Amino acid sequence: MMQLYEDLWVSIPQELTEGAVTPPLMMHGFLLKHARGNILISRMENPIDHQAIEEAGGIFRHYLTHWHEAGPALPLLQQRFNAALYCHNKALGAVTHFAEPDDTFSQAEVHCGSFHVVPTPGHTPGSTSYLYASPNGKTYLFVGDTLTLYDGRWVTMLGEDSNEADLHQSLDFYRALRPDVLLLSTTSGDVPWQEVDLPRWLAILDEAENSPLDLRRGEVDA
Repeated sequence: MMQLYEDLWVSIPQELTEGAVTPPLMMHGFLLKHARGNILISRMENPIDHQAIEEAGGIFRHYLTHWHEAGPALPLLQQRFNAALYCHNKALGAVTHFAEPDDTFSQAEVHCGSFHVVPTPGHTPGSTSYLYASPNGKTYLFVGDTLTLYDGRWVTMLGEDSNEADLHQSLDFYRALRPDVLLLSTTSGDVPWQEVDLPRWLAILDEAENSPLDLRRGEVDA
């Protein structure tokens, strides 16, 4: 893992092999140091990262942003760190192919007193973002695959179970948020974070809304 901020780390990038897009997509996971214990967000399959988690004190919760992040490492992380697994209830069926979640959610909630769970459907029915105001002064927004930076462009991501109307509503909801740092679960490069101010954030949303990456066809719409 690589440290981004005093309380936030990112995993070693791993290529997503399920798609057929060029350039290829890279997966990223994030370790957040919270007052109640370390939290893992998104997918983290590399054993080297798992060892880094152990050296950082383990994790007590693991949150998925959507079902595409379910993989063979889920039960390993649960067992190794006695970590509770969380996902949206609409992701439950797919996630249970790998591991049994400890709890699910279906609406906006606040966990651990300061970790905001915010369903943002569209990329998948159970897509969820997480918002956290760090004591170090920056507000982190984990957007999963709802939007990403692909080949130098900000795009939304469409898959087989995407709903474009829901996706546009989620982007509209994003416009009311004021993040300082975006954390992306999938990108076409090795840099899955971006610091933003309000004008930059709104410009990103405008660009992404008009630039869908259609994974069903393996191409970006013009």
